[in-house]
Order: sequence, then structure tokens, then C-alpha cells
Amino acid sequence: MEQNTSLSNGILEIEVAATGAELQSIRRVAAPTEYLWQGDPAYWDRRAPVLFPITGNVWNNTACIDGHCSTLTQHGFVRDMPFTKVVEEDRHLAFSVRATEASRAVWPFDFELRIDYTLLRNVLTVGWSVTNHDHRVMPFQIGAHPAFLYPRFKLDDAVHGFLSFNIDGPLVSTRIAPGGFADSETFDVEIPANGLLPLTNDTFRCDTILDTTGRISRITLHDRNERPFVTVEHTMPVTALWSPCGGRAPFICIEPWHGCCDTTGYEGEFARRHFVETVAPGETWSTTYKIIIE
Repeated sequence: MEQNTSLSNGILEIEVAATGAELQSIRRVAAPTEYLWQGDPAYWDRRAPVLFPITGNVWNNTACIDGHCSTLTQHGFVRDMPFTKVVEEDRHLAFSVRATEASRAVWPFDFELRIDYTLLRNVLTVGWSVTNHDHRVMPFQIGAHPAFLYPRFKLDDAVHGFLSFNIDGPLVSTRIAPGGFADSETFDVEIPANGLLPLTNDTFRCDTILDTTGRISRITLHDRNERPFVTVEHTMPVTALWSPCGGRAPFICIEPWHGCCDTTGYEGEFARRHFVETVAPGETWSTTYKIIIE
């Protein structure tokens, strides 16, 4: 049984697993409320995986790089790889993983992924650094998938909580086609005049609310009494919102992505997918996002 690594700044405390360098817990020290879903497999057995080198699905589970095609399943493989802890300091943890013979069989690049967790007051900053140790430009996608508990969840409640955003007007969502692929159609998610989108047992009958416009950069989950609970801030081009069982689960995932699932029937080169990042040989690409405990 692997040992999680804990980090505290006296206000927040987190735990991180070695597998996938995945967050396992986010708590306030003074009042030990758990903010992160705890992985009950009856709903979803993960908590906050990092998605790499793809986000979502590739058509037929196949990614083609320079004419060579290999099998990649949803959200990639890094979330199941063992990471090495490279930094353990006051208020700062970092973990790293590098390509292996097994990973190169499905993703033909010598990559290194570093994940940093930094606590400052009530804010957890998550950093990703992708280094290309290969001899050619590497395309990739990367995304976050943290699941946040609804405060005092009861299935028969009419509303489990609310979401607010940094945007005015409706949220324009790409429709998800069967199999988890992006459709050409979109639909509007109307946000009430008070700016609070109610989260009910019907909200996620559409499977996923997927904003690919890049308009969203701040999402706050509120409790049933409209009090802010947790906020995610990011600068990524895609935001996915998801809750399993059609929305009848005790949590919601707020997911900033540099990436997106394939469109139905896409069989082209991976590098020509929508929302693909690249990193040159010997270079490092990096970004951060924040989880703010309100």
C-alpha cells in the first residue's frame, strides 16, 4: 500500500498519492471539512487525476503520430504511472515521471512531466511542466480532473448546489456525441439573472458541459444556501464540467484542459487535433491553475 504525502500551511492540508501524483484530499486544518471526492467506486474510483498526453477520447482509441498509430484510451496513461517525489518543502511538493519503455510503445516520445503543489493561505496552486527530451517536436494535451464534494449532499434534494462563472450570458456547450466525442452542434446552458446555475439531478443528463470558447476562467461551486465553497481559476482554453450517473452523484468535476476529445470520426494526425500544445526538443512547457477554498 503506497503512502500518501501530506502538506500543510496551517490553513489547508492536502494529501498526494505517488500514483499519478494525484490529489487525494483537500481539507481545512481548523475545521476538517473534506473538499475532494474520496473515490467511492460506486460512482467513480478516482479523485483528481492529471490527464496526459490526451484529454478525452481519441477516435477508435487510436492516436497517429507521424504516420505511426498506437492505442490510447481515454485521458491517457500518466494518471496510472508511479511518480517520484522530487521536492518536499514547507508549503511545496513536487513529483516527476519520465517516459518508460512501456509508455514509448504507445506514446513515442521521451517526455518528462512534473506536477507541483504549492499552498499559500487558502489557495492551492497546481503546476504542470512538460519537458521534451526527444529529438522532435512533441504534441500533447494535458488537463485537470478534480472532483469536489457537494456540501451535505442528499440525493432527493431539489438542488445540490450552484455554479457561478466569470462570464455574462449563457454558457455555450459543445454537445457530446455517443462514445464521448465532440459533436458539431452546441447548446446553451442558460445562467439565471442572479448568476447562479442550479445543480440538480438533471443537470448532467447531457453527460458533460464542455466550454471550448475559452471564455471561462473562474468557476465557483456554491452550497445549497448559495455560499461559495470552492473556486477553480485557470487560463486554459477548455473547461469541462461533469458528474456521473447523469448528475446523481455526490460531487462535480471542474476540469480545466489544454485539450479536448476528438470529433466523431476523426482519423487524422494527432498534432492536427483541436487544442493541441507542442514543446520543442530540449524545451519545457508549463502552466498553472488554482483551487481556492472559500
